[in-house]
Amino acid sequence: MPSTLRREKTLRLVPALLALASLGAFCPRETRRPPASAPGAEVELAPLSAELSEPGGYFDTDNLISNETPYLQVADQLAASAPTGGVYVGVGPDQNFSYIARVRPRYAFILDVRRQNMLQHLLFSALFAQADDPYQYLCRLFSRACPSVTPEGALPGVERTLRALEPQKPSEAAFAANLDAVYRHIQDSLRFSLRSRDRLDIRNVYRAFFDEQAEIRFRTFGRTSGTYHPTYRTLLRARSPSGRFGSFLDSPEDYAFVRDLSRAQRIVPVVGDFGGPHALRAIGGWVRAHGLTVSAFYTSNVEFYLMRNQAFAAFVANLRELPSQPESVLIRSCFDYGRSHPAEIPGSRSVLLLQRLPRFLELYDAGAYTTDWDVCTADYLR
Repeated sequence: MPSTLRREKTLRLVPALLALASLGAFCPRETRRPPASAPGAEVELAPLSAELSEPGGYFDTDNLISNETPYLQVADQLAASAPTGGVYVGVGPDQNFSYIARVRPRYAFILDVRRQNMLQHLLFSALFAQADDPYQYLCRLFSRACPSVTPEGALPGVERTLRALEPQKPSEAAFAANLDAVYRHIQDSLRFSLRSRDRLDIRNVYRAFFDEQAEIRFRTFGRTSGTYHPTYRTLLRARSPSGRFGSFLDSPEDYAFVRDLSRAQRIVPVVGDFGGPHALRAIGGWVRAHGLTVSAFYTSNVEFYLMRNQAFAAFVANLRELPSQPESVLIRSCFDYGRSHPAEIPGSRSVLLLQRLPRFLELYDAGAYTTDWDVCTADYLR
């Protein structure tokens, strides 16, 4: 059959597939919450991270914080419809923690082409090891002289936490002492061997939070890093559309879940490319070997770059290696680049969307995705 006729035939299947997807989004569900201390295999973070990782690559941004202002746009949907108790996969910095708080997985893998991102998550792990609550965490992240007892009135709620931090000023002495404790935790407790370059990268990440505090923004290299990118303060104060959920630092219970997952070495940073030959497939193999499925996969807008770099098919092939279930979801962001998305929140430059992972694969097989905008608009949970 000529290729043009094949494509016309497959595209005629897309409306039917979309109808099935919309029906599946509203299937009744049983109670979602697993026990807080769900059992599972013990993890040794350093060897597992090394086993799963690929050689690092380059991307023209530091991504110390997110540039996705409406990142909590999907929080209500995640709480209502994403499976819990499985495995979470994500990319980038601490935006993942707010999604982890909603999905409540047993394990999380943070996959990024930049080795710097892995090192930043090791920094976060060191902070979680020391900080019992959101106040103590932010006090250390910003290198302030933290009192040993969290002040009365600092919790709950990130607004109260930020106000309680104001009397504590950033301190060079606190920065130096905290950085030394971070290095010790990574090397002695987590058993990671740090190269001299790794130590410098960790210091530079931590120094950026010291220098810029809550006003730190997403930065790029060789492109305009505009003031339209949100500050960390803006991201911390964001709410879901219903107002029910905020950042994981807004809720002591959410913070405790993420902190305990980190302390159990179940947040595993991995270096690798979504379309690469090893990392994503290796994560899938680990998940399958432990009898689990991927509950949620936060891709950010990586698919945009994969499509433009002719690596999208390789990504899809890797994605098929992740064990999933019918309710497993992809969490993606789409930037407008002059195009208005139907789900975009007024005033935002991006939109956050959920899509069932099996539906994504079905629509790919039906030929529904020829551009990155097709990926953003062909199907998503409403």
